[in-house]
Amino acid sequence: MLCLDSISCVDPSMGEADEEGVEDEYQLEDFEVVSADYMLKVGVSNFKHAWDNMGADCERVDEYGLGVRESLAEAVSAVINILGMQACEGTDVVPSNARSHTSLLSGVFIGNVKVLARISFGIDGPKQVAMKLAVRSEDQAVSDAIHEIVASG
Repeated sequence: MLCLDSISCVDPSMGEADEEGVEDEYQLEDFEVVSADYMLKVGVSNFKHAWDNMGADCERVDEYGLGVRESLAEAVSAVINILGMQACEGTDVVPSNARSHTSLLSGVFIGNVKVLARISFGIDGPKQVAMKLAVRSEDQAVSDAIHEIVASG
């Protein structure tokens, strides 16, 4: 990315800017902003307690097909990375040859909104992965945004 900038000098005694100014050009490296950049990984010590205290007022639950995945562990890792949330209570580790798994995630979304997610994964014979995502947060729009991230990811 190329940035152009114009700098004008101001005469301190007159308080007027130099009309011509000096142009400067510099290169910026390309960067990509992803959904996980809006989330801060913040763990909770007792997920069940945090989940119960959050309440269901701003909860959204939905199911998604994740398509063919190499393994259940790969699917779990991909979803955790997309969301940018902290896995709680070791639920990011999937036992080998598991056919189902539940991950518990927590984080703080932009605007200092606490978010919790309970994700149940299942895999069938041809390695098709299905997922049930339950999200609770302090703001319904944030719960919906987490689902939109998964639906578009």
